[in-house]
This record gives sequence, C-alpha cells and structure tokens, in this order.
Amino acid sequence: MTELTLAIDQSTQGTKVLLINPDGTIAYKVTKGHRQIISPHGWISHDLIEIKNNLKTLIHTALSHTADKIVAVAISNQRETAAAWDKTTAEPLALAVVWQDNRAVSLTESIVLKEHAHLIKQKTGLPLSPYFTAAKFEWMQLYEPAVRDALTADNLCFGTIDSRLLYILSGGIYKTEPSNACRTLLMNLDTGNWDPELCTLFGININNLPQIVDSDSIFGETTLFGELSTPIPIISILGDSQAALFAENCLQAGQIKITFGTGSSIMMNTGEKQIHIDGLNTSIAWRKNKKTTYALEGNVNYSGSLITWLKNNLNIINDPSETNAMAEAANPNDTTFLIPAFSGMAAPYNYPQLKAALVGMSQLTGRNEIVRAALNAVIYQINDVMNLMYQASAKISSTVHVDGGMIANRYLMQQLANISQQSVLISSIQELSGVGAAMNGKNNHGLTFPPEKIYTANIHQQDATKQVKLWTSNIKQLIK
Repeated sequence: MTELTLAIDQSTQGTKVLLINPDGTIAYKVTKGHRQIISPHGWISHDLIEIKNNLKTLIHTALSHTADKIVAVAISNQRETAAAWDKTTAEPLALAVVWQDNRAVSLTESIVLKEHAHLIKQKTGLPLSPYFTAAKFEWMQLYEPAVRDALTADNLCFGTIDSRLLYILSGGIYKTEPSNACRTLLMNLDTGNWDPELCTLFGININNLPQIVDSDSIFGETTLFGELSTPIPIISILGDSQAALFAENCLQAGQIKITFGTGSSIMMNTGEKQIHIDGLNTSIAWRKNKKTTYALEGNVNYSGSLITWLKNNLNIINDPSETNAMAEAANPNDTTFLIPAFSGMAAPYNYPQLKAALVGMSQLTGRNEIVRAALNAVIYQINDVMNLMYQASAKISSTVHVDGGMIANRYLMQQLANISQQSVLISSIQELSGVGAAMNGKNNHGLTFPPEKIYTANIHQQDATKQVKLWTSNIKQLIK
C-alpha cells in the first residue's frame, strides 16, 4: 500500500485536492471552482463557506477513489487574500477580500501611511499597496460590522487563506508560515515575526494574527472533516508561487521560475541573502529548520487576463487555444505593439496613470497581428522584470523554469526564449503548487523530473535587443 500526501491547492479560481506519491507524481486529482463575487464597485470577494463546502466535497471524492494510505496533508494557497473569522465558532465574519481587490486604496493613500512608506518597504521588502493584506484587514475592521464586533469582543481571527484552511481542518490551530506572512506588510523580514510598529500603523492587534512557524512544521493534525478515523499531521504550508519555486527544484541562489496564470509571477531564489531592487519585491521563499531562504519577485498583472480580454472584450478569439496558430500566422512585417496598461505600468516604468494602447498599427494589422501583439506583451513585461533581477546577482542561471496554463502555447514559449535569450524549461508537472507543498513537507527537496520540453532562442541577441527597444520606446512615447 502506497503512502500518499493529500495536497490542498487553494487558488484564486478554485480548489484542488491532489493525492501525491512519495516521488512527487500525482496519483489522483479533483478540482472544483468557486464564484468570483464582483460588486458594483468592482471589488472581488470569495465566499469562505462555499470554499469550505467545496473542500469537504473534494476530500470525500479523493478518498473514495483510493485504497492507498493517506499519511499527511500539505497546503498551498493564493497568498494576499484576506480572511476574517470568529475565534470561537470558526465561522466567517465577512467575505474574503481577494488579492486582486483594491478597495483599500484610500487607506494606503492616507497621509499617515504614505509618510511611512519607506519604513514599510525597509521592514517588509514590499511597497505600500492595497494589493497586500494589511490594508485589507484594516478595511474589514472599519467597514464590516461583524469584524468590528469580534474585535471588540476579543474574538477575531485575521489570516491569509492558509491560516483559514488550517483552522477549519485542525479544529482551531491558529498558525501561518513566512512565505504567506511576508506578503501581508505586517511581517518584519529580519525577525521573521509580526512587527509591532507595522501592526500599529495599520491598526491591527497583533493578537489577532496567527503564530508564524517554519514552512515545514507539523502544523497540527486533522481527520479531514471526519473522513479519517485517526488524525494525520499537516506537514507543510507554502504560498502558491513559492511552492512552485520549490517544486521546480529552484533551491539555489540565482535560479528563476515563471508561473503563467491570470497574471505572471517571476521569482528568483536569492539564498540566505536579502536583495532589494527598486521595482521588485523582496520576499521569503520558505523557512525550514529555522533557516530562511529569500526570493526576489516581480508580478505581471496581465498575462492570461490579456487572452480573456481578447476573447470577452474584443471578440477576436473564441478559445485561448486559437492564439498559438493565429500568432504564428501573423504578418511578419506588422509592427503592432499592445501596451497593456489597463492599470498603469509598473517597474521599470512606474507610471500608474498610463492607459492601455495598441500602437504601430497599419493596414497590415488584423486579428492575427493583434493576438500576436498580446502574446508578445506578456513576454516583454516578463523580460522587464527579469532585467531588473539581473541587477541582483552575477550568478543568474542560464535557464528559466516555467509552469502554468499558458505553457502549452508554443509561440509564447519560443518568444520567451528569444527575448530573454535563455533556455526555457517546460515543467512536466502541471500542478506544481500542490506538489511543491507536499515535497516541502516530505522530502526536503524539489522535483528532479526532466522537463517536458526545452525552448532555446532561434534569433540573435541583437534582434532580441531591437524588439525590446521598440517595446520600451513605445511605452516612453505614451508617457510623454
């Protein structure tokens, strides 16, 4: 009988339950989506009760499909989403505020917080932003009556989604770990603990936050909502991007992985050294056996969401799978660039007021050329982030590990190899976050499976440089 780890991957779009073999391969997988609750203001929320019910259903389904022994549980999760629940009953006090949500922007633009932006960046490695969890917690205290009442009654739990899942699985254990905690604006990178000064700035009582422990701790035990007669340990928690870095075996400083999703996460392991680069986030990859591994991360907000825009807003594709053939069929002489500044342009441009634009169009421009421009825009944004990372270390790996839903697009992957002039290693494992969390807890190393495919550049460096200069110049002209 094989001993399996049950991995829970709680993503933005849904819940996955994976049964992981000791070697990291997936024995079984089951998935269920949940609603994206969008208010008239454009706020994005998740229903924690719906997620719990989905999780219970998926666990029951997974266990009914195996006769093997489940010996442990691991968790990976969307990181910056904010949850609040009752300490006694574990019932949610409000809808979860999703990482993409910017309802707390008025708080982060307040004079008091803006005066401390440098201090926040210095202590956390992150810019002051409503993207991160602290301002979401503060907003909930101000505007959610049940949260205010629980705060007054000293019965409030705040947490990221990992803490919420641990709490309901374990019957009330209240913990988190550094890869999630470091994305809140409340954890001090140097101490690895909640920072009292930061908590005061955001009006958060430090007692309403979970204990921070190592990423490979024994977090507690669970019967998986009564599915098991004997409790098993919860052995690992990692934020989804860090879990993918671990699964890709990027365990040495200078190794980079890119996860393609709704947005893209570009993350580089920096080892035991914190590196601070303007435009990038300094985070913790994981903390194991009291030893902290740090990471540099850049995020591209518009990757898969650009393809959704082509489909739902422009109606020029019926399915994302069409984009590869359309891009390859585009006229090579067309000069169209898509500048996806739907919410401004981040580093290295740092121009939040910029609006999105299609530039360089001519009579050659049609559906294929616009699709190619959208795919190219994903790569140019990623390359901008990678160029910032190259400033950080002379020990950058000559290969890039990639995962996520868009890696099946041949044009996109070849363009990444061309523009970055790096070898692009396509993961042979699709569910890297869940697998990475399981491997973090069980084996203390990442996967060593060969990549499914390797793309290498088929254009010269000077041609890649020319394309990047055109991209950059188009953005700068719009800024002018």
